[in-house]
Amino acid sequence: MNDYEARVTLGAQASGQARVYQAGRDLYVNDRGNVAIPPTVFPLSQSGLAQGDFVGRDGEIERILSHLQSAGDSDSASSVLVLSGLGGIGKTELATRAAYIAAARDLFPGGGVYVDLRGYDALSDRSVYPHQVYSPVLKALGVDAIDPIPENVGPQFHAELEKRAAVKRPILIVLDNARDPEQVLSLIPNSRTHRTIVTSRNAIAPILPGATNVRLDVLSSSDALDLVKVKARRGLPSGSSLELARLCGYLPLALSIVGAILASDPELSAAELADELTQEEQRLEGLEHEDIAVRAAFERSYVRLNEIHAAAFRSLALSPGAELSVEAAAILLDTQRLRAKRALRHLLNCHLVEAGNGPGRWRMHDLVRLYAAEQAQRSDSKESRDAAQVRLVSYFSARAERAAEWTNAHPGEQQPDGFVDRASAMEWLAVEASNLVASAEISAELGESETSADLAASVVPYLINVADFPSALSVLFTGIEAAKRGGDPSRLSGGYNNLGIAYTSMRKYRDAVRWFNKSVALAHSLGDRDTEARALINLSGALRELVGVEASMEPLRRAMMIREENGEGDGFGLTNLGISLRESGNFQEAEKVLRRALEVHARNGARKAEASTLAQLGTTLMQRATRELSTSLLKAGANYLSAAIVAYRDVRDRQGEAMCFLNLGNALSLGSNPQGALEAYQSALQLFRDANDSHGQGTVMTAIGLTLVTQGDRGRGRSALKEAQQLLEPFDEPDRKQLIAQHLQSSE
Repeated sequence: MNDYEARVTLGAQASGQARVYQAGRDLYVNDRGNVAIPPTVFPLSQSGLAQGDFVGRDGEIERILSHLQSAGDSDSASSVLVLSGLGGIGKTELATRAAYIAAARDLFPGGGVYVDLRGYDALSDRSVYPHQVYSPVLKALGVDAIDPIPENVGPQFHAELEKRAAVKRPILIVLDNARDPEQVLSLIPNSRTHRTIVTSRNAIAPILPGATNVRLDVLSSSDALDLVKVKARRGLPSGSSLELARLCGYLPLALSIVGAILASDPELSAAELADELTQEEQRLEGLEHEDIAVRAAFERSYVRLNEIHAAAFRSLALSPGAELSVEAAAILLDTQRLRAKRALRHLLNCHLVEAGNGPGRWRMHDLVRLYAAEQAQRSDSKESRDAAQVRLVSYFSARAERAAEWTNAHPGEQQPDGFVDRASAMEWLAVEASNLVASAEISAELGESETSADLAASVVPYLINVADFPSALSVLFTGIEAAKRGGDPSRLSGGYNNLGIAYTSMRKYRDAVRWFNKSVALAHSLGDRDTEARALINLSGALRELVGVEASMEPLRRAMMIREENGEGDGFGLTNLGISLRESGNFQEAEKVLRRALEVHARNGARKAEASTLAQLGTTLMQRATRELSTSLLKAGANYLSAAIVAYRDVRDRQGEAMCFLNLGNALSLGSNPQGALEAYQSALQLFRDANDSHGQGTVMTAIGLTLVTQGDRGRGRSALKEAQQLLEPFDEPDRKQLIAQHLQSSE
């Protein structure tokens, strides 16, 4: 008898409240005086076990069977396998399915038994412990002569297992729904000849001697789709079924419920049910059928948390994005980092949070998050929830501002919330981008207008660099509306300017010009000469692309005058002037201006502007080399383009890097290095594909096609040119389209 069993028995006797219940020859003692429910125990050979609707988990099944097939080997490194995971993840179904297959293959001639330990029943006093199951397990294994003295049944159980081990007749014990290691330890066979499968929502494997843990994840999208269809008992359109699976978070329990709902209502379509589940606030309510509910599955884990861990669980639902760092969690929980880390670790062990996509990052399953949000609304005041979110978005705003400084500045003295270098700042922006976008929206909802606008200003340059234009536009319009509500014209003018930059990067120059003009006018009315000059420079660039070089010069001159009035040099203005001079064919003057701009950018640490200037300088030298037939200029141009690629990579500007690879390919092609050119073009093509830039892809495919045709590979060349033709169809590119048509015609 273990310590727990002794405490139960002695406690019942000492209280005078002990009640003895007899079922056959099995005794059940409950020290609380409640009616004891007999444990669920039956032989694995029982007909019908795990022959129902089981879908997927092929990899996990193979892993379990590999573990079970070593039964009878007393030298096996592990005789205990723990299947752990979130409530509703399908642990019981997987364990019983694997046990059924093992029994069918006659892997356990000594017999097998299933025990439900009821560790997560709604009433905690229904949990089952070893002293309650020794006798039923022995009977399930075919032992009839059970010792009538309760204290002797445990030793009899283990003696029987040793007997079967001695004659190489291994048995399999499935211990389902274990919450407490005490429920399991005394039931594990002493001999490694036998095998034990334990399922638990808690991370109990490290406490069980020699146990191997298999942590279950949600189903794959294809398996989730199959499960819904199998449970629905009818054919379903794949599109709406996949949407149902997504709304269920690919959780087997939720998938089974929606399948059962569809099976019970033949008139209900998958699309209609998906529409019902779209509203997050009512999704858990919709994931109920008969007496089965996703909410109830989570409830059984939540109610077993202590007050501190329960509060942490509820607070994590207030996070703006899907993932959260330990530092952000500490801000949200208003506690020390170490305490937040320990709370997260406990919730991880309870499978209420999951490890995120990097060290020190955490996430919640979508449905668990909805449940946690429900509990937060029920248990925590709106004031406390709002205060937690304000703390978090303020933290994100301050950190984002520090990170953004590294894009086009060289931060001097770093604040405590700063970054040691550009690489760490860019990596933080990459990891936290979705949280920053969501934080801007939450800030606006909370009435924190300044924070919303500042978050937009900080994260948008990064979003533009990685070509995430939908997110950039979304957060910009959120920030602009917040600035309007907050009556902050200065931030509003900056928002208009950033919106113009976004549209310029999207090649929507007409829209860009409109927003730049709004920024210029508002900044001028405020006397904000710095923002006015920046917007004018950006307006110049958009006009150059939309109308031509001449139209770009007037706003550029105005910007340069403002800078001179303030006694400032302007590297950005010089870069734009150099571009205009290059496009006018004045290559030598453009080179001089761009070199001056490069000095200013390098001195200020404006890395993205430096990348752009290096690219323009390389392109200028290439064009000059073509005119002057100079090999040395061509080589110098290629070197500048290579340096620009490194600089663009530093600030994670995919499109800028792609354009440099394209121009580098052109330089190599002109330098009679077609193979090197094609390699550079392929690098550009991949970057444009990553950025979903059809125009860029079409431009590169044109260059690839022309290079291949020139090299005599007409088949591949024509194929590339035809693809370029399709990609460029939506764009106003008459010259390039005509060039493609001519080469296609001439290569027939």
